[in-house]
Amino acid sequence: MASFAVNYYVSGMDAYYFKATNLAIHLVNGMLVFVLVRLLLNLYRRIHHSTVDEGAETWIAIAVAAIWLLHPFNLTGVLYVVQRMTSLSALFTLAGLVLYLYGRKKLLDGARSGFVAIAAAIFVITPLAALCKENGALLPLLIFVTEGILLRWKTSDQGTRRILMAVVGSAAIVPVLFGLFYILNNPGLILGGYAWRDFSLTERLMTEARVLWFYLHMIVLPNMAEMGLHHDDILISRGLLTPWTTLPAIAGLLVLAGGAFALRNKQPMIAFGIAFFLTGHALESTVIPLEIAFEHRNYLPMFGILLPLAYYTLNPRLHLPSLRLRRMAFMALVILFAGLTAARAQQWGDTLLMRTLEVERHPYSVRAHTDLAGLYDHLPPTSREEAIDLYNKAIFHYQQAAYNAPSNISGLLGILVVNAERGLQPDEALIEMLEQRLATVPFGPPNKNSLIGLARCLADGSCVVNAEIIARLYRAALSNPLLTGSHRSQIVTEFGNLPPEIRPKAELIK
Repeated sequence: MASFAVNYYVSGMDAYYFKATNLAIHLVNGMLVFVLVRLLLNLYRRIHHSTVDEGAETWIAIAVAAIWLLHPFNLTGVLYVVQRMTSLSALFTLAGLVLYLYGRKKLLDGARSGFVAIAAAIFVITPLAALCKENGALLPLLIFVTEGILLRWKTSDQGTRRILMAVVGSAAIVPVLFGLFYILNNPGLILGGYAWRDFSLTERLMTEARVLWFYLHMIVLPNMAEMGLHHDDILISRGLLTPWTTLPAIAGLLVLAGGAFALRNKQPMIAFGIAFFLTGHALESTVIPLEIAFEHRNYLPMFGILLPLAYYTLNPRLHLPSLRLRRMAFMALVILFAGLTAARAQQWGDTLLMRTLEVERHPYSVRAHTDLAGLYDHLPPTSREEAIDLYNKAIFHYQQAAYNAPSNISGLLGILVVNAERGLQPDEALIEMLEQRLATVPFGPPNKNSLIGLARCLADGSCVVNAEIIARLYRAALSNPLLTGSHRSQIVTEFGNLPPEIRPKAELIK
């Protein structure tokens, strides 16, 4: 939030400067990736007696940084301004890993002063990363993975080794054990969030197995037709064979994790890459009741896939006769990624084109349809015919959103607002459908935010929807047995904050 405040102070609400700042952070992260790979390969060569020379290590580091910087999956972390929290958290995490490896190099050289850098990485950088985004708390686990698979706790003497294992092991494992103990004794902390989701904990875990394979596919061979700002159209796994890909996805992940363990000695770079990727998804792709998928969740975890890809493609010692061909293949991949990123950036520069493509590529996405409908609703018409056309398009996409998600009110509410803006008579059947959904469906953040928005627009006098209709919707929502806890408190509070002259109408909800 502090960086957003600085942006606002310097340049106001100009989106250009917000995105320019995000791009600058991304470029700094790219430099950190280069330094990280350079340090990692240097230590790897010393510990595993790798035959890769320093020149090759430098080129591999450049290659990893380049392919990571240009990867089209990382575009949302830059151009979607709010995801600065992802890139800033990654910045501190990468800096923490670099600082840790610097300290490890000192320990390998026999200088215990390296513990200062190690302690700073774990106990100073981790809180800074976590303050940007909760994923930053994974830094000690990522260090543990790096140490356990690639560095093997090797130091200049046994005493230093024991201290290192105690510091890193406790920093990584103790918080995990404490968190598990706390959750097991307070299951509502996790399970409570599923009360307003349209999937259960088990269904989320099954679905995430498929999502992780989708991520892996898009990291190695990205497809523009499958990318998007929203992935709320992903089919929820209701059983091991519903859809049928669920069971193979789970089995595949188990094989992947088992393979990483089996290869930790013979092919530690592959094992490290798999473990880094899976660890990077440990918070957002497991038990926490978040939304199912977002591309920016791969901003840092994809490093685990790109490093071994570059290492085995560009390592001159693996198979010298094929080195030229491998280099050409990798260069082609970098050019492909750069082209896809440039194409996506161009699309994002045209809001109407971007939102139209989002709907074409994700026809079952509620958010894609509501985003496009909202844009059509607010585009200034140049003629009466165009005004009718824009109205019809807005209504159509709100209807599609309502059809795609029976548990979401945004589509129906959009229709209500669009008609009210034009002075059209409220459709009683539409209002009753809204009431029915609000009274029965899981009450997630989209529904909560929609109702809060109605109360706020009513309070500031900008609302086009009739106050009695809003009161009916609130009454329906407050009768919903699934509306509990903080969501219910927020809704009641917002309605209670209405100005005195409007508040008598609010009594309708009693």
